[in-house]
Amino acid sequence: MTSLRLEQQIQAASTQTPLQYRRDIDGLRAVAVMSVVIFHAFPSALTGGFIGVDIFFVISGFLISSILIQALREDKFSLSGFYARRAARIFPALIVVLVSCLSFGWLAMLADEYLSLAKHSIAGAAFVSNLLLWSEASYFDVAANTKPLLHLWSLGIEEQFYFVWPLLLLAFWRLRTNLPIAIGLLIAVSFGLNLYQASHNPTADFYSPQTRFWELLAGALLSCLALRAAPSAIWANVMSLAGTAMIGYGLLTITSAAAFPGMLALVPVAGAVLIIAAGPEGMVNRFVLSNRLMVGIGLISYPLYLWHWPLLVFPRIIQSATPSPEIRATAIVAALVLAWATYRFIESPIRTQRIDRNTAIKGLCGAMVVTTVTALGIQVGDGLPFREAAKPVARYAEDLGRYPYITYMSKNFYKCSDEALRNLSFKDLEFGYRCFQSKQTGSIDILLLGDSHAEHLLAGFADEFNSSNVASFSQKQLPALDSPVMREAIERVAADPAIKKVFISALWEQKIQPSTEDPAGQLERTFKLFTDNHKSVTLLDDVPTFLFDPEACKYGRRFSADGPTCTGPFDQQMKNKALYHKALAEAVEKSPNVKYVPVLQYFCNTNDCSMVSGGKLLFRDPNHLTIEGSRYLAKKLKQSGHL
Repeated sequence: MTSLRLEQQIQAASTQTPLQYRRDIDGLRAVAVMSVVIFHAFPSALTGGFIGVDIFFVISGFLISSILIQALREDKFSLSGFYARRAARIFPALIVVLVSCLSFGWLAMLADEYLSLAKHSIAGAAFVSNLLLWSEASYFDVAANTKPLLHLWSLGIEEQFYFVWPLLLLAFWRLRTNLPIAIGLLIAVSFGLNLYQASHNPTADFYSPQTRFWELLAGALLSCLALRAAPSAIWANVMSLAGTAMIGYGLLTITSAAAFPGMLALVPVAGAVLIIAAGPEGMVNRFVLSNRLMVGIGLISYPLYLWHWPLLVFPRIIQSATPSPEIRATAIVAALVLAWATYRFIESPIRTQRIDRNTAIKGLCGAMVVTTVTALGIQVGDGLPFREAAKPVARYAEDLGRYPYITYMSKNFYKCSDEALRNLSFKDLEFGYRCFQSKQTGSIDILLLGDSHAEHLLAGFADEFNSSNVASFSQKQLPALDSPVMREAIERVAADPAIKKVFISALWEQKIQPSTEDPAGQLERTFKLFTDNHKSVTLLDDVPTFLFDPEACKYGRRFSADGPTCTGPFDQQMKNKALYHKALAEAVEKSPNVKYVPVLQYFCNTNDCSMVSGGKLLFRDPNHLTIEGSRYLAKKLKQSGHL
């Protein structure tokens, strides 16, 4: 009985008058998807390419709302029919990509990697990838470029919107609410949350549906207004050109270092709204977006988006390094081919009803359940370590990654006894405050101040200063007075007479960017506060940042023809660190009582930098030391007279 009712609702929904097809919107989809693909493959070639996702959000909000509003007007609105059509649209390509990733992962991934893939597959199938990534993401999270299903976060946002929006729209309709005003109020609330979170919790701002819904609602608002009157020819051209200029500006000037979405997201959102509002006769819409190539790419944009990221990530996982430009270009070509094949042989037969729609939907739901259960089995099986691919030959015994390190720190060190200082440190969702000390009780004698690159020195410094209470304080900001949270911590440390020595270290390459305002001056003022309060201050250069994962050094991996990789070019390190080296040198030059300690010399010669010494692996990820690495560096610094 339920099945019959569902079939009737789907059939009724499918009889509503179809919207007029607009080739230019498919062309805009092509702009969106190719922007994302190019950014992911060659980030420096199109620094703002990630705003393609925001363009997708506007398009989706516009089209879905147009369909729903038309169904309401024709009295053919059906929730079950709507959700069935969404399943028919979303499930086929998603199932194929999930199954392909799990299959390749079986052959190529280590147990912990396969476990992570399974977890993200389940989240992707349930359309909650954004929520999973939100819970995982932090300053200390595993690199995003090793997660083959990372890109499903945007699909999660869209599907969460599709779940809520039809219900709200139906309620507005039945209550005879003024739709533009109601949608405008929702946009204001969501955009306000976005602006608040941009400065308070950037991770939440990026992944939260509440802070992203305004982008889809912008398309929804446009759908209400667009149904009333088409713009004149002059206004259509003006809007088309203005929208194109805004999107072009965003693609070329916005960078991943910017607070996003925040206020900047208005650029792609407004640009997309203007282009869609211009209509098919707008200048750019007619002559650029409606051409055959753009429309063709737009038609395969969804499977192309699904395929491109795993094809870029798996080579990186196998090589434990950024793939060559040739491999990345090949991955894009492969994604285009697979996207076309998915569209032609899987999506089209279902969409054009060459396969019975009701049968297809039931089959798709069943296939999604099977895929999810399979991934759940992999998760329960701890990544299935019995697989051949999960048994690499280990060259070095040190544990890699974040969790073994945190486990060691939690067992062998204590949370800072200074509660006020501890509460100012970075709070990890899983492990709590990142303020550790070497002694169980007592005041702090020596402090390592900075971020995780100060914290990873603690094990070694605690050994070398074994009679002192050595502590590490970690936060995300530049360790300087101009950073709000750091200011309070620094002032507290400066006022504590028990703390005699302060060592400052950080991932300087990330903290000091071209956009950072007067980093040398910020550090100089910080040094002065410490020295005025009779602290011994030492500024430490950073350790090397490798362009590959230590697993490439520790393990011999399947499908990798290059063998173990443990070194990287020295000149690349110097090039990447040139900007912050200049800032540190300026700060120290103006602070005669501050000691500067170079660090690269203990890992590098004039040709290469190595993550191995004396048969021991020194790095647990591309730029964090293992416990052995921490001890190695501290011992070298002690022998050189720097401690």
